Amino acid sequence: MNAGKIQALGHKALALHESGKFESAEKLFLEALYLLDEKENELYQMIVYGLGINYAKQGNYEGAKGCFEEGRLNAQKANNIPHELEMHHQLVVITRESADFEAAEVLSEEEIRFRKKQAPDDFEGLAAAYYEAARIYKLSGKNSHFEKAIKEAHFYAEKTRRG
Repeated sequence: MNAGKIQALGHKALALHESGKFESAEKLFLEALYLLDEKENELYQMIVYGLGINYAKQGNYEGAKGCFEEGRLNAQKANNIPHELEMHHQLVVITRESADFEAAEVLSEEEIRFRKKQAPDDFEGLAAAYYEAARIYKLSGKNSHFEKAIKEAHFYAEKTRRG
């Protein structure tokens, strides 16, 4: 594994992604992953994350879900809790975006429980998780759940603001 080459590919893929050249970026993300053999490696996790975001921008929800599920599992194996939480959150978002509201709801509730257990002082992360839950409940027509989730999102957002 040549970490320098892989990082260079990742940076180039990111630049292409940010300029809207998603298909070209995808090819470089995949090339970088091909060169990595350690899935618990933080660089591998970041490349998978980038590829997942790239797939989402292209509307390839199944590809994005696969990346976020794999990234979450690899982060879990590496005991990289912050990355695992981010991958889980992205999985919730992409599941909502693909209109699988029932699965998104389950994943969202799981994310909130996991965040409260693993990162209870990450008020920004909890606010984002509750906000995403509120979006899902609103789209599902579960207004009482929506109201509760949006209040929790606001509560944690205020805690973030106060520091």
